[in-house]
Amino acid sequence: MLASDVNNPQFAGAIDPDAVMVARFYVKAVKNNFKTLHNPQGTPVYEDKIYCEYYPAGNTILRMDVPSTSIHEQRFHRQWAYFKSSQKEDANGAGTPLSQWAILSPADVENLKGMKIHTIENIAAMSDHALEVLGMGIAGMSPHVLRGRAQGYLGAAKDTALPQQQAAEIVEMRKQLEDMKALLQAKTEVKTVAKRKGRPPKVKEVKDGAESTATG
Repeated sequence: MLASDVNNPQFAGAIDPDAVMVARFYVKAVKNNFKTLHNPQGTPVYEDKIYCEYYPAGNTILRMDVPSTSIHEQRFHRQWAYFKSSQKEDANGAGTPLSQWAILSPADVENLKGMKIHTIENIAAMSDHALEVLGMGIAGMSPHVLRGRAQGYLGAAKDTALPQQQAAEIVEMRKQLEDMKALLQAKTEVKTVAKRKGRPPKVKEVKDGAESTATG
């Protein structure tokens, strides 16, 4: 796409250079490392990010799959419009994606998503009445057992969260101490060099003394 075409998204009187491109926008669960590290529940925290995948038709070697920006939205405006129209109004929310739970099969995950259940936290927080919609088909266990397993999963993760966070903080403190030590050592070396440069050479002092004695 030419830079001059940015202001001409409908390509009036011109040929769309991206007509040969296959493009789609989709939502991708991306791990937030900072929130994961500081999550008191101890579970990974994922966030929904919109990605854009595009490549020349028939050539997936040149496939690009990157976070969507306004440039992609304008460049592939028709695909972007379709994506926006197909999105649900309700948000999935942050939490641990069902795909991260080993006891669920891909079919289980898709079935739960069809019931608007997107995270392990969603299952753990379900009421007895809400559990009735699950039936016996998820992971081959009763809904109440599934909820208990979800709560146990989150509880075990929470128990390990504090030690992991403390270990990370200790590593960070050690790094800061090493940096401070290196800085102090560097300052000491600079002062030592400066002091030596300001002191007259000892040989010269002896020579001057000898000359002074000889003169006397």
